[in-house]
Amino acid sequence: MVETLILVRHGKAEGPSPDRPDFERNLTPEGAAALAGPDGFARTFSLMSDADRADARIWASSAVRAQQTAQQVARAIGDRAIEEHGSLWEQENAAFLAELAAADARCVIAVGHIPFMDEMASFLTGVSLSFKPGGAAAIALDPELGACSSQLMWFVQGPRAKKGV
Repeated sequence: MVETLILVRHGKAEGPSPDRPDFERNLTPEGAAALAGPDGFARTFSLMSDADRADARIWASSAVRAQQTAQQVARAIGDRAIEEHGSLWEQENAAFLAELAAADARCVIAVGHIPFMDEMASFLTGVSLSFKPGGAAAIALDPELGACSSQLMWFVQGPRAKKGV
């Protein structure tokens, strides 16, 4: 049973382009540097408990920018495999909750997109959050995974990308 869920919005990504599908957008160099910098994921994931860190599984949307963000998460918590979850790309609430209910990890770090991250945090906790790029929220999950049944433990708005980095 998953006890802790950490929702993460991907880092700052390239803008949309008619020449490239949305799915293939990369993190910007500034966005990647912000996640890797001292005020990025090292600071964010220092808030995790040792028990959660030891057993954390990283789930990510299959979009390039989410995979790149998940790689930065893995660097911050200790390298491990990244599992693709279509529910995060498709933003399918019911499918994601079913995957959580079936998971055997103590902690899941899910890297995805807005509005899914905002909506999932609100559904589970009743707290309205607005994830900026690289933002993360840790939620102590109620086993029922019902509306407003879980508790927000911490929220980090996300690192600021510095121009010219």
